[in-house]
Amino acid sequence: MAKPKKAKIKPVIEEVLTTSPAVLAQQRLVSLSFKQLGAWSAVNLRGTDGSRTLGFNVRADEMVVGAKLKLRYDYSPALIPELSHLRVLLNETVVQVEGLPTGQHLGNTRDIDLDPRLMADQNFLRFNLIGHYTRQCEDPFHTSLWLTLSDLGKLELTLAPKAMVNDLKFLPAPFFDRRDDATLKLPFVFSSTPSMGTMKAAGIVASWFGMQAGNRGAQFPVSLNELPNGNAVVFVQSGENIAGLEHPSGATLSVVTHPNNPLAKLLLVTGGNDDDMLRAARALALISNTLSGSSVAVAKETEATPRKPYDAPAWLPSDRPVRFGEIARPEELRTQGWYPEVIRMNYRVSPDLFTWRTQGVPLNLKYRFTHLPEHKASSLNVSLNNDFIHALPLNIPFKNPDEVNQLNQVGSDNVSRRNDLLFIPPYAVGGRDQLQMGYYFDLLKHGECQNMPPDNLVGAIDPESTLDFSGFPHYAAMPDLAYFANVGFPFTRLADLAETGVVLPDRPNTHELGVYLALMGRMGESTGYPVLRHALGTAADVDKMADRDVMVIGSANSQALLSKWADKLPLVQINGERRVREPDVTWKPTYRWEQQDNQFTPTPKGDLNLNSGGDLTTLMAFESPMKPARSVVLVHADRPGDLQRVTDVLTNMERISQIKGDLVVFNEKDLNHTKVSATYYVGALPFMSKLRWLFADHPMWAGLVVVLASLLLAVALSQTLRKVFHRRGTLKL
Repeated sequence: MAKPKKAKIKPVIEEVLTTSPAVLAQQRLVSLSFKQLGAWSAVNLRGTDGSRTLGFNVRADEMVVGAKLKLRYDYSPALIPELSHLRVLLNETVVQVEGLPTGQHLGNTRDIDLDPRLMADQNFLRFNLIGHYTRQCEDPFHTSLWLTLSDLGKLELTLAPKAMVNDLKFLPAPFFDRRDDATLKLPFVFSSTPSMGTMKAAGIVASWFGMQAGNRGAQFPVSLNELPNGNAVVFVQSGENIAGLEHPSGATLSVVTHPNNPLAKLLLVTGGNDDDMLRAARALALISNTLSGSSVAVAKETEATPRKPYDAPAWLPSDRPVRFGEIARPEELRTQGWYPEVIRMNYRVSPDLFTWRTQGVPLNLKYRFTHLPEHKASSLNVSLNNDFIHALPLNIPFKNPDEVNQLNQVGSDNVSRRNDLLFIPPYAVGGRDQLQMGYYFDLLKHGECQNMPPDNLVGAIDPESTLDFSGFPHYAAMPDLAYFANVGFPFTRLADLAETGVVLPDRPNTHELGVYLALMGRMGESTGYPVLRHALGTAADVDKMADRDVMVIGSANSQALLSKWADKLPLVQINGERRVREPDVTWKPTYRWEQQDNQFTPTPKGDLNLNSGGDLTTLMAFESPMKPARSVVLVHADRPGDLQRVTDVLTNMERISQIKGDLVVFNEKDLNHTKVSATYYVGALPFMSKLRWLFADHPMWAGLVVVLASLLLAVALSQTLRKVFHRRGTLKL
């Protein structure tokens, strides 16, 4: 049997010894919680040999010079301390054997120093409980065999920078490293207030970095004519000068060493004019994997093919069934052990899929498992976003002799294959979702040390399983900031944002530029494609964007559209006081598709409370004043610096779910939302679905149609009867 490969260990100590004091002075401390290491909750170790592995990475441009693991744990009072212990392994090397303190079952703490020489680029921490509750023969699944590592535990790493070669082939490193789990905060530098073309080029580059950062989120602090101390992206045209930095004159991408920090790098995006800047930005966004060398001139380009609606690379196709193998790797669809980990599969779909009055989305689930005929309670539990959908029993007997042959290719008689058709509930469709499939193996007990279950229990989801979102039309009620926060809808309907306009102030400040770049990064992350075709302008250009969905950014009194569109905003100002606009609802016995009766009293829906006299930071959504069924999202703060609150929430996956309705107010620590704007609809429905929808939304109309149809039928019957009676009377005569 071939020996498993060990992780390649970095010669950290030797590197540190040859590193200058100036480098050591740039060390940074990173603290990673167990949740950041991959634990969804506290780490529970059960059984006589319970084990759990957590992973972490180290950036390519950094090395670990110190590491400390801080544990908090509780253990079962039934465990015998002299026979039980906790093993801690780093990359399968034992670094600590923790004895269980006698009589202290709760609130134990332990700090463990880890040897940096054991660190690799990709690292694994494994916690292994060796537990015994009796000196005699014992049940390995006894309920008293447990140890829980608190989710308050953390790993602290001291990192020192390493010098890298100036080469574009390493992109996105060192500006973004895929091994880094923290939010990307990459400074963008301009010589002065940039031109419209330079700003759009920066937006395209930001969307590309947003794609690389993924769920980590990406922010782009902006500085003018001043280089930050670390890595940064610099945009400069011919004739401009930033801190004496030399740069090419044509459309060029370059990586250079920071003039003030030999360990930092600058990515230069340069050009002689706006067209050059845009050409260089598009080259970075589309063909970065083909670049090499310290500098590349972009002489010409081939225009990217326009995108089609709903074809974002990061979204599941909605015109055909999608195989699980297209969403996840086969190894991610397998689990094993007596207490197997839940199989989790993340995916995104357009939030405007109309699943009203359907069974839901068909889920054709093919799965395999170790077959234990006598274990009657084994099951595969299927959930979506932690909401239970269905439990599939694994002990169902074969229906016919042919099913006995449905075994794996190696001929093992204890592995079964099954195929079940489930439906994801209609209310759970749209946006970012996680499908969770958890195997539960019933552990049959005949007595201590008798009929021990096998230790090779395995469950797997077949990559040929499918999700089928085809057959559902695209139709959604708007405005809804939840759609915008989750996947950038409706702007991301076209992945290149070809139907999106962005309106900035005439002279945007650094905070407004930072929000614009963060939004473009968010759009790129949502679709997996750069924002090549978005339109960028000021309030004077807004009429040219009538056929587009529009994002508006402003602070203080810098955005003229706040006055021009004042009668459309969910938040109005009356006699110097801000008030939430009352919903425009008249008395009508309607029933909306949200399954909520219209209230006769016009009160907002939500939890918004406004503090008078305070500075507000808001996110608003409403129908475009320029064209029906087009959307506007407006980001505004009374103080420019407070725009950072919006950026912080939109780049934090844990807080995005708090954004709802059409008006969100951001406070220092939390946010509030409400829904007041009139509802409008985007998309289209087939005629019969539209008719059913119309009558469901307006039951009085359905009743009126029935009455009219009855009257018409009565009139028609009366005319027919008169003719019949008239004929009979004529015949008698």
